[in-house]
Amino acid sequence: MSDLPLPDPAEPKALDIQHDTDPASDHGIARRIPHLGHALLFFFLVGLCLALATGIIYGVARIHTQAAVLAHPGLALLAQGAGYAGAFAISFWIFPLLWHRDFFAGVHWNGLVARRHWIQIIVAGVLLSFAAQFALHYVTPPDNAPIDELFANAHLIWYMTFFAILLGPFMEELAFRGFLLPALATAYDWLALERTPAGLERWQRSAAHSTPAVIFSALISSVPFALLHAAQIGYAWGVVGILYCVSVSLSVVRVRTQSLACSTLLHATYNALIFIFLFISSSGFRHLDKVAH
Repeated sequence: MSDLPLPDPAEPKALDIQHDTDPASDHGIARRIPHLGHALLFFFLVGLCLALATGIIYGVARIHTQAAVLAHPGLALLAQGAGYAGAFAISFWIFPLLWHRDFFAGVHWNGLVARRHWIQIIVAGVLLSFAAQFALHYVTPPDNAPIDELFANAHLIWYMTFFAILLGPFMEELAFRGFLLPALATAYDWLALERTPAGLERWQRSAAHSTPAVIFSALISSVPFALLHAAQIGYAWGVVGILYCVSVSLSVVRVRTQSLACSTLLHATYNALIFIFLFISSSGFRHLDKVAH
């Protein structure tokens, strides 16, 4: 019998979720997805698709003046929906080519977490909506906000309900919590990185964000989210401030659950409660003119 020592049995190694799970294709460096370049590309695609959809729809409808645009608010909603759908379709194709991974994995959708905790998320969405409605009593309401005209339009209210509960929350969460929030956190960590061999080694080993980076990104990414809705509510800055707090709450859920699906469900629930109240107070959307805004 040989006196050579027997080799130790190979011990299984835990997979590093920040690296490729296939050892054959593991590049050894943690990949930060999405980063700021990805976020900028996504917002560019959204802007481009919205501009194209608006131009095409208004062109076909022969809408050429601002007065005509205001007289046909449904076309703006149609263009926004078409633009969002086009941007998502392009993103769903192009980003997996850049990331070398599934689109929903890249934006940390994690739908399983939302399915496990959907009751808690819906309850949180209801409470968040109640809190926002309560806070509205302590700020100056908007005067003649453009969105009031849409809410009072019986021909558009069902489309608005669909848009606000499904398409709107999905695209807004994808933009602000799926792309911008992690991108800003990555940028913060890179700027705060200790420029030493040890700091570079930590950067390459793990893509986890630091707590200051997450707080910074949640606060900063909520600014454009709130400003996105400012024109709709007539630049009533008290209401914009409430929307900013709502956005921060959505970011907290996104970060704590590591699931974009959770923040999307929370956002959809928040919006749904608004339309449920409107539906009840207007007798099934039949008396929208009697609803006080």
